[in-house]
Amino acid sequence: MLDRIIGVCTAERLSALLVYVVGAIVGSYAAKGMSPVQWGGSAMAVIGAILVAVIVRTWPAKKAETAKAESR
Repeated sequence: MLDRIIGVCTAERLSALLVYVVGAIVGSYAAKGMSPVQWGGSAMAVIGAILVAVIVRTWPAKKAETAKAESR
C-alpha cells in the first residue's frame, strides 16, 4: 500500500519537475534568440511536458482487486 502511494507521489512530482525543467530550458534559449522553427519545436516540447503531467494525474489506476484477480 505504501509503495503505491510513494509511486504515485513520485510520478506526480517528477512530471511537475519535467514541466519546470523544459520551461527553464526553453526560456533560456528564448532569451538568447530563436528562429521560428525553434519556437515551434520549443512550443511542442512544452506542450508535450504539460501533456505528460496531465496524463499522470488523470490516467485511471487499476484497482487492487482486479490486479490480484488477473494475476491468478
